Amino acid sequence: MSNRNNDVFRVLPVTNCNLLAEGDSVEDLGIGQLGAFDAATNLAIEPTTSPMPKEIFFALAYQTDAGNIDYRTSAGQVIQRQGVVGFTTKLCSQGSPMKVTVGNFKAECDTEYGVRVEFRNAKINRIQGYNQFSKAYMVKTPCCDDCTEGCGSLDANVLTQLFIANINADQSGLVVAQAVARQPLTTATHGTSVNYATGAVMTAADVAQLIVFNSTAVPAALVFADFQLVSQPLSIGSFCQVNLHYYKLLETVLIVSLIEGFGCSGATTINQYPTYAQGTGINIQQKEYHASGWAGSGPYKLSEVTGTAIGNIVYLADKNTNYDQIILEYNQTSESGWQEYSNPLSTIFAYECDDCNLADSITDLLTAFITNTPVVAP
Repeated sequence: MSNRNNDVFRVLPVTNCNLLAEGDSVEDLGIGQLGAFDAATNLAIEPTTSPMPKEIFFALAYQTDAGNIDYRTSAGQVIQRQGVVGFTTKLCSQGSPMKVTVGNFKAECDTEYGVRVEFRNAKINRIQGYNQFSKAYMVKTPCCDDCTEGCGSLDANVLTQLFIANINADQSGLVVAQAVARQPLTTATHGTSVNYATGAVMTAADVAQLIVFNSTAVPAALVFADFQLVSQPLSIGSFCQVNLHYYKLLETVLIVSLIEGFGCSGATTINQYPTYAQGTGINIQQKEYHASGWAGSGPYKLSEVTGTAIGNIVYLADKNTNYDQIILEYNQTSESGWQEYSNPLSTIFAYECDDCNLADSITDLLTAFITNTPVVAP
């Protein structure tokens, strides 16, 4: 019995929007162009081809570093209609950071305040396992000129400024702090450069303007800016053949705690949970890396003598491009030595997000092939 969790697969990153025309051969493929072929005749087919062949294969043309044209084919020798399990489409999506706001706090003069942030991401887990990794950001408010003491003796906007400066000076770059409006603000009333809704990101100049406004305002009219922590994704670095610092999940989770000075005031609010990107170029390249072991490059990626990359992996995906994917799953059945074998295979078609109508062409062809019902030409 086959195990589809361990199937052999190939990745075909397509850059040409047009499938090869019916009747053409593999040699007619343009660079980055995909073609579907009758396994019996080696001639291209289209969704309208009638009758539909029982066995097909796909081929993609690409240019080698030496300037020659080479071809990458679908997994296995052929794709048999009777062995097709099905196909699914995965659309690309952008990742988004986690956002946590520290707000509704009061400030005192000459007082130390602290916020602890625990970071969780794939890189931290690889380095130190599932052990806590956190940082404490500490600031101290200035003395007040009038020697006023007690809760609320200092404009809370000053504390926001101090935390933003302290957090953004951290060289780790795991989080960025920004000011957000605690209440609605208007240019006419508060003197800000623009109107702000509650929770809107503010400029540093407008936070300073709130301090000026509060210096003459009555207590009931005081307005403040809170500070919001925004997680930063792991960076995608360059690599030679083998990506030793590959992380599928690039976003960072933040767990924020108030640890010093806030007393009974202040609270943390999660504004946005992180979402992880789908179909990134670096993820498609990693699939090519794994699939290369079943291709002509063989299973060995490193030289036994030097311990460095051999240089036999061909990456066709661009790490800076996002891709939609169509995953075709199938079993290839064969007989040998009076026994029957069934091998789980899959082929991944990757194409730039919303780039063209290639997805419709591929899905129409696969549907026509699987159902043995050619599309009727208009």
